Amino acid sequence: MLNSIFSSYFPFAYNYFSTLIESTLKNERKFPQGIILEGADTKVQYLFAFELARVLSCQKNRTLDCDCLSCKWIRSFSNPNINPVSQIHYKPIGDETKTIISAKQALEIEKSLTLTSDNYRFFIFFSSKTYQYNNKELELFDELNYDTTKIDYSIEPLTYQTFHTTTLNALLKSIEEPPIKTVFVFLTKSKEDILPTIVSRCLTFKLGGKRQKNALNVSSLLDDYPNINYQKALFISQNFQDFVKDNPYSQEEVLNGFLEFLVNNINNSNLESRIIRDIAFVKEAISYSRASINDKNIFDNLFLKIARGG
Repeated sequence: MLNSIFSSYFPFAYNYFSTLIESTLKNERKFPQGIILEGADTKVQYLFAFELARVLSCQKNRTLDCDCLSCKWIRSFSNPNINPVSQIHYKPIGDETKTIISAKQALEIEKSLTLTSDNYRFFIFFSSKTYQYNNKELELFDELNYDTTKIDYSIEPLTYQTFHTTTLNALLKSIEEPPIKTVFVFLTKSKEDILPTIVSRCLTFKLGGKRQKNALNVSSLLDDYPNINYQKALFISQNFQDFVKDNPYSQEEVLNGFLEFLVNNINNSNLESRIIRDIAFVKEAISYSRASINDKNIFDNLFLKIARGG
């Protein structure tokens, strides 16, 4: 179903959606009506959103090389049910705005939803402007067999500057009560750049970038581990929060980096029992990260627990 290329970029989201789509197609679960994809690589997020739409909309066997009309249209960015929404996409007649996604666009979406459809409809929100790519920047599009002649625009994260509160508020009703098989996807570096009332109505996925195995080293963030008191705990937590925000790593990837650091030091006889205890704390934090709990709560809770020993 989903192209395995994406498993090397964000394995958790890939596995989650692969399972969810299978259940959705069997009518065992409903696909979410709102999704936030956050991370540094908005271009990969964009293609992942299209891949979700392709598999759900496929009219045949959902294979990677499917040649059904829907898959062909999606790969050529011309499927009328899969709608990019940016400063230069999905513009209604009379909308002269150029630097923001406007309330007129939100109202146009609401109007379109009054028309019934048996097919999945996606609205993919991102910031954009006219842009000329070089061949290297389009390699992933080529790998996924997308028509690169249609990509003459940048794919950038949403911000409060480009996605105003007025526009977001105009979307609320559409997101709260959409027709069946309607999905809103928001691409951003951080969900903090989106109105909280929108965030609360969406599933959020922190997506890292493509990384080589064992590439993440968090030792520089730990500030003299294991000598962590309450003051240091919050300082280290902030280090981890800043690192996640400024780099293309998810919570889970950073926590796994910390886990690897602990495992590599477990042979230290003076610290073995403490490290074993802290490994359990980190594994617990990883399970919480998969529930889309925000960075501050995850890291504050982890390092305060390490400081007090439980």
